Amino acid sequence: MGDVDRFSDASSVFIPQPCIANVSAKKLGYQYQPFQDNVSIRIFTLPPGQPSEPLRGTLEAIQIDEIGSYEAISYVWKEDGPPNCKYEIVINTDDDEERLLELTEGGNIFAALRRIRLPDRGRRIWADQICINQNDLDERSQQVQFMNRIYKDASHVLVWLGLDSNGEAISAFSLIHNLHQTLQNAGGESYARLADDLEQEVKKNKKALQSLTNRKWFKRGWIVQEIGTAAPATMFWGDAEIDWKILHSVCESLTDYHHLRKELNINTSDIKFLFQRFIEPDATSHHANRFNFIYELHRARSLNFTNDRDRIFAFLGHYSLTSADFFNSELASITPNYSMSVEQVYTDLAKRSLKGSKGDSALITLAAVQHLVGSLPSRDGPALPHASGLPSWVPDWRTYQGFILSEPINPHRAHGSSMPKLQIDDDSALLRIHGVYVDTIEACSPPLKNKDFHGKSHMIEFLWNEICQKKSFNLDDEYRNGEDKAFFAFMQTLSNGCVQIAGREGIPYNEIPASRWLEQAAMYLVGALGDLSAVSLEIQELAAEAKRKHEKEEWSRSANGASKNRIFARTESGYYVLGPAVMKKGDVICVLFGGKLPFCLRPIGKQYLFVGECYAHGLMKGEALDMMDCGELSEKEFEIV
Repeated sequence: MGDVDRFSDASSVFIPQPCIANVSAKKLGYQYQPFQDNVSIRIFTLPPGQPSEPLRGTLEAIQIDEIGSYEAISYVWKEDGPPNCKYEIVINTDDDEERLLELTEGGNIFAALRRIRLPDRGRRIWADQICINQNDLDERSQQVQFMNRIYKDASHVLVWLGLDSNGEAISAFSLIHNLHQTLQNAGGESYARLADDLEQEVKKNKKALQSLTNRKWFKRGWIVQEIGTAAPATMFWGDAEIDWKILHSVCESLTDYHHLRKELNINTSDIKFLFQRFIEPDATSHHANRFNFIYELHRARSLNFTNDRDRIFAFLGHYSLTSADFFNSELASITPNYSMSVEQVYTDLAKRSLKGSKGDSALITLAAVQHLVGSLPSRDGPALPHASGLPSWVPDWRTYQGFILSEPINPHRAHGSSMPKLQIDDDSALLRIHGVYVDTIEACSPPLKNKDFHGKSHMIEFLWNEICQKKSFNLDDEYRNGEDKAFFAFMQTLSNGCVQIAGREGIPYNEIPASRWLEQAAMYLVGALGDLSAVSLEIQELAAEAKRKHEKEEWSRSANGASKNRIFARTESGYYVLGPAVMKKGDVICVLFGGKLPFCLRPIGKQYLFVGECYAHGLMKGEALDMMDCGELSEKEFEIV
């Protein structure tokens, strides 16, 4: 970092001082001067000072190509600042006057500036709440385009996690350092012994570590691009500080210690998600999903945004918008516009994505539609208005139900080689899209919950008996397609074809024999059922064979991920379907041209509501298109409202 102060010791202590009262009741308020061009940003220079002294500094507009060295602050808006304090900064203007910048909701940025102010030299800082006129919508829309570059080009990112009201920060960061050292020195130590050592280490400071991983900052939406670059970063929490890479390294290493994370409730997934999210990954790995812009918006759905338009705008600097594999000129031309409503922003995005997408992920926008239970009208109800205020085919990025089954690298090809055939009525937002009607839902399970297939569980037996209408688990019953066994189709449906297992192992899906998935299914079934009287000897032998091969049971992990907040169903002709939690009897299953998974629609008169994506065994390899070519099925235009 050169002459920038070093940040490596978790025990480094900052002693907060009490706030002074009013800086100066007589000072005039600071007035932002409009930018003279569209290529400038403001930089705040924070002079040296003691903790008890008022905050002061200067704001200067500089063209972004000529900024020089600066640091960027990442923090949570509207979080509490120091008590009994007026959150204000004295700004020295060009005419040597002093003006007062009042931070009406700026307690947290006020605390952050006090914390990072140096006693012996100044700092050049970019902080959005200070450097952007938040009362000017046009300026906000114009400045947001620079956000990714601002953090990417910063010499250092200063992350402020907030005040340490409960005195947990130093012990939490010290524990992270100790875990880092232990994991680095593990060498050839056995997994079990190391897990025991880590558990004992963590238990000593369990609450402090949970408090750290549960800080609001880790769920704040904008941080994806603020911390997701390659710029070095330091995390400040109250009196303590730690290097961002050390924290991420520990969370990444704990991935393999599932039992430890579960027992101690350590939320490490959020931290791993954030790390270098705006840096291109290995295109040959399962991280290649991240080259698709819609997929990245979906992965960020669980984050918190003050303004829900920013669920789109915060990602406009992401590399996926210019990715050659998923390039969409319509999406690449989006610019932030805060004068549009949230619904207008989301609908505009969906239209652009559908109109400009090509290739196997052309309909990923439809795959990203996830309705909350109770939000979609029934067949007998009015088609509009929809509860979200959006057309049923437009994803509401404010809601999250589970991962997308048809991820960009997913190997399913329900659409065969077909291309999208659609039109969108700009006035009515009516989507006319072509495809093949296949079947109607006959029976549905209740919505499946997380870990319904974890450990000893009778959910698998309930679905087999009640929905599939089968009495015993065997390899005699044939599936509806006449090619597979019903048991195999059932287990493949619940696990999305086990594609996640192949993705994690980095093995091409089509190179894995179906017998591998059948053995995985048998292993789970035998382990989940206490009574094997309903399991055929043949299935039991398959499970025993998998154990002899020392295979690890992974079916349950795939099924729990795929089926969470979804419904298992059977169609009138016997297809097994894994669909959205809002799916009901009478909904129809179709294959839309260009869609790698089938979709579920709800008839409303002569039109349809869009219900969501589905896995339907026997339709995942272009079979519906083959049947259309043979005259068994016919092309249909669906009008979706």
